[in-house]
Amino acid sequence: MTSTANQPKAGDIPAGYTYLGQFVDHDMTLDPTQLDINATPIRDLQSLRSPTLDLDSLYGRGPDLDPDIYEADKLHIKTHAPFPVPGIPALAAQKGFDLPRRQVDSAAGPARQALIPDGRNDENLAVAQVHLAFIRFHNRVVDDLIASGSPSAGLFERAQEKVVLHYQFLLRTDYLPRIAKKAVVDDVYDNGRKVFEVDGDPFNATMPVEFSGAAFRLGHSMIRGGYSWNSIFPGFRDGHIFRLFRFSGTSGTLLPTQHPPGSQEDIDNLESGPFGTALPSNWVADWPRLFDFAKIPDAEGARAPNEFNFAAFMDTTLVNPLESLPAGSFGATSSVASKRNLAFRNMVRGNMLGLPSGEQLFDVMSQLGLDVDPLSESDINNGTGTPNVGVVLTKADIPRLDEMKGKTPLWFYILREAEFGSGKLAGVGARIVAETFHRAMQASKISLLNRPFQVEFGPGKGSNRFEMPDLLFYAYDGDPKKLNPTKD
Repeated sequence: MTSTANQPKAGDIPAGYTYLGQFVDHDMTLDPTQLDINATPIRDLQSLRSPTLDLDSLYGRGPDLDPDIYEADKLHIKTHAPFPVPGIPALAAQKGFDLPRRQVDSAAGPARQALIPDGRNDENLAVAQVHLAFIRFHNRVVDDLIASGSPSAGLFERAQEKVVLHYQFLLRTDYLPRIAKKAVVDDVYDNGRKVFEVDGDPFNATMPVEFSGAAFRLGHSMIRGGYSWNSIFPGFRDGHIFRLFRFSGTSGTLLPTQHPPGSQEDIDNLESGPFGTALPSNWVADWPRLFDFAKIPDAEGARAPNEFNFAAFMDTTLVNPLESLPAGSFGATSSVASKRNLAFRNMVRGNMLGLPSGEQLFDVMSQLGLDVDPLSESDINNGTGTPNVGVVLTKADIPRLDEMKGKTPLWFYILREAEFGSGKLAGVGARIVAETFHRAMQASKISLLNRPFQVEFGPGKGSNRFEMPDLLFYAYDGDPKKLNPTKD
């Protein structure tokens, strides 16, 4: 399932949504079980994250119980200044362009450790910068409420409520229709769930293992081998995916090596010291390379085609760097090569969870009268036949291929559906993801589904639009230079 090309076929989804999806996944799920080839009874599994969309990965338990995350005013969430790199504009080294970090080694953690509720949001630079954008969004909302004369009593709670509602609206209207068939998303939100906890307790959701163990691992197929990251690191090797791991506090060192940027020596041994205490200022994100700001003329954000990053086409291939993940990216210390292979990890995880096959879930949905297109045996084995899309399964590669007939691993089945769905989730996969998001929103204490909503922030508020570029433009003070602070 691993592509021999570092850069697979591009889809039409801006690359930033890959890492927004990772941020959302961390908001919804935290599976503490260790990887094991044997099945683990579903009743024995647990998630340490609430299966809701309430941003507890951003807010933690609030300023009273998690004071290290917050400023002294108990209103704003902390940010940090990157380490200033000579020759880089001073703006990029100002506070607000890196996650807050410990700064000194202690028994609580290393100096580079991010002071955020979920350390997984610093496992690579892209998701870390997305987390930072949400911190900035919250802080800007607080500032605007203060400026409007909002009473100080309960101000944090009011800001949190507005942020969560805008986040859920963004997921419903921007993220979900980009990664899944829009007709399925609209059907779920307009007509309700048909498969998952149809009559469940509105405030006591559970997390379907079909979602966490297969369907929402879609983002692994969207990862590119490298990115045009900013004006300092514009090339694929410059922005190699392993360099995004290096410049994180969980998987890397936050310091460059002495080797040429993007060389094999540079991207090897990601977790070998020495270690930094802050993100270097030349690695701050250029957001218009990751998200399309065309709807916001004031963003001045258009990028040349060779500078804009699209996510990889969603299919059954992964870029070859994902054959050997940094151990810190999944909280491991094992050096066993197979356990660092992402496709292997996903397949083993599915076996651990005892997931149904793709065909079994197709049958369930068909019996419920849902419009899902079947995949034939030829579809599953051969894919669409489109060059550079998907893998072809052969008995030479999988001697027991005949035994897979009618028992396709769910993760693979869902990605094969996406190949036939123009690079978006379709059929079984789209239904699982849309219904799980709907259930998670319903169960959130702050829920878009049980109250009227009107966009209050960002350049799209006049047309009731709030997409990720709107959030970024607002969070970075409507200043194009802050969206791309490494460029003069």
